[in-house]
Amino acid sequence: MKLREYETVIVADPDLSEEQLADLIEKFQNIIVRDKGIVKEVEKWGLKDLAFKVKHKNRGYYFILHYYGGPDIVEEVERNIRIDDRIIRFLSFKVSKDEFDRKEIEEQLEKAA
Repeated sequence: MKLREYETVIVADPDLSEEQLADLIEKFQNIIVRDKGIVKEVEKWGLKDLAFKVKHKNRGYYFILHYYGGPDIVEEVERNIRIDDRIIRFLSFKVSKDEFDRKEIEEQLEKAA
């Protein structure tokens, strides 16, 4: 199965505790892995000011999921984001049109580790 690289930027509620944020991130990593995707990296940008109020919040906790998978994984991640009240905003996009074999990706990630 060929996989593509995707990124999903998520802005979470700033009132969440560190433990709740860790649970939220783990939830989405588990969704990706469960659906046969590969999590490349999770970047935690921390608490940032928003350009405008969103859901009555001036700030949000930003993190980015970098992962490989098919369009079905992106759809499942976004479906779960939409039903999770802890998330203020999100944006998913395809990083590259290139398709990769699972073995290629796993080898690259092992070398990088």
